[in-house]
Amino acid sequence: MSQKMVQPIQTAFVMVNCEYGHESGVIEQLRTIEGVKETIRTSGPYDILCNIEVSTVESLKEVIEQKIRKTPHTISTTTLIKSH
Repeated sequence: MSQKMVQPIQTAFVMVNCEYGHESGVIEQLRTIEGVKETIRTSGPYDILCNIEVSTVESLKEVIEQKIRKTPHTISTTTLIKSH
């Protein structure tokens, strides 16, 4: 009898700062990225909060570094990785 190995889900919360007036457009773009489960517009030091869920650490790194940070009008990000 074989057991399937279930990979743990890698979860992170990415706080995004974007150019003034572009918040809605950035949110629309972020929602199209595979692995982005939720985007929330916020008030305070960050403009947007993204909930990311992927299957590997490598995928998490790719989503954050190659997709979220390269989204037009994104100024900066801060990432919190959920510990298991």
